[in-house]
Amino acid sequence: MGFIVATEAVADPRTAYLAEQLKTSDDYRVRTQAALALGASDDDGAVVPLCDALADSNVSVRVAVAAALGKLAKAAGTKCLESAAKAESAPGVKSQIQKSIAAILAGGSSAAVSKPPPPGKDAKYYVALQVTNKSARPAEEVEVLVRGSAQSRLLATAGFAVAPREESVAQGAQLLSGKKLRGFFLVATVEAPIYEGGSLTQVVRVSVFSYPGKALKGEFSPKFTQSGTPKEDLKSEAALVKMCMDKAVETFTKLVDTL
Repeated sequence: MGFIVATEAVADPRTAYLAEQLKTSDDYRVRTQAALALGASDDDGAVVPLCDALADSNVSVRVAVAAALGKLAKAAGTKCLESAAKAESAPGVKSQIQKSIAAILAGGSSAAVSKPPPPGKDAKYYVALQVTNKSARPAEEVEVLVRGSAQSRLLATAGFAVAPREESVAQGAQLLSGKKLRGFFLVATVEAPIYEGGSLTQVVRVSVFSYPGKALKGEFSPKFTQSGTPKEDLKSEAALVKMCMDKAVETFTKLVDTL
């Protein structure tokens, strides 16, 4: 049974062709490619066929469909992804669903945080990140939200480079030993959102350590409250998490020379 999503009907001929391939082809490879092409179409009409295809019998197709919805980044895709997450049993599909939900809620950033570039010649600071999730949201979803926000802001600030997620402390130490960089380790802890008095409050606690030594240097705990939010609102939660991270990183970059 497909998912029902309130959106415009398929109108673009190319979208209609891809949607038909996704629905009827006997070859899972064709269905996979059709899903990915729909995800790259930027067409609202691609949401419904992609949501329906989350029930495809093939795991590879379902992963591609979930990724496509994240790349498409249409708000209408969130509900069917959340519904599919509850019924999905394949770990790879569930992980991609969570990444895509995070991408949509984060405003259309990529479903997977891109690997940061190596430190350039003008870099002064090298920052490793760790995300701790105390909310009820899936860990990978929170990881994408927080890491994506922090990484993009740090890389947009002159003098900063970011460690890849998969980098070990030993690898970081080796890199730093060959460059004149100051290393920092940021641990971002996303607290559970608080709904109280018709408002939503979100706190993200960011602890700053040296790197690779990990001696505590400071801590920032930005808090934002949104009024008129009496019940669960995932999109607002994501927006406040991003605001908290933006504020924490802004504070860190301003005070970095004093830490």
